[in-house]
Amino acid sequence: MQRPTSATVFGVLNIVFGALGSFAMIFTIITFMVPLSSTNNPVLEIMRNSPGYAIWMKLAIPLGFLAAGVSIAAGVGLLKLKSWGRALSIGYAIYSIVACLLGTVLNYIFIMQPLMERASQKSGPEAAALIGGAIGGTFGSCFGMIYPVLLLIFMLRPNVVAAFRPPAEPAGMDSN
Repeated sequence: MQRPTSATVFGVLNIVFGALGSFAMIFTIITFMVPLSSTNNPVLEIMRNSPGYAIWMKLAIPLGFLAAGVSIAAGVGLLKLKSWGRALSIGYAIYSIVACLLGTVLNYIFIMQPLMERASQKSGPEAAALIGGAIGGTFGSCFGMIYPVLLLIFMLRPNVVAAFRPPAEPAGMDSN
């Protein structure tokens, strides 16, 4: 059977996105370590002052590192046409979709609503910037769903499923 192009493409993308995810988690940790007084960022202020968001981040960051590692391993497995690479890719895609949906809801509750409340108390460019940040954050969450949905769709396509099946034994061969 010919190697599906999607196995190679998604293998490489899993590795790239896994590496980028690791860097994103490191950047997130660094962002929360920067003293609040050195920035005039209302989003960062809201994030740091929300106990619920702090709990979410304490869970999301380690899970993000784990997901990035799984993505890299799955990418290697896809490039080697190993069935575990496809299985990990499917698991990663499902986790990513669920995490993205949950993250979107929690970001709306802990960040977007407070940003919109602040925007209603401001006027002019400052209000527009707060509203733009809220809208941008929402669209960013939706954009983050594209890759895992595509990954899941392609990993379930018949030609990909067939490529990752173990080869059948020739007829008439006795396994004894």
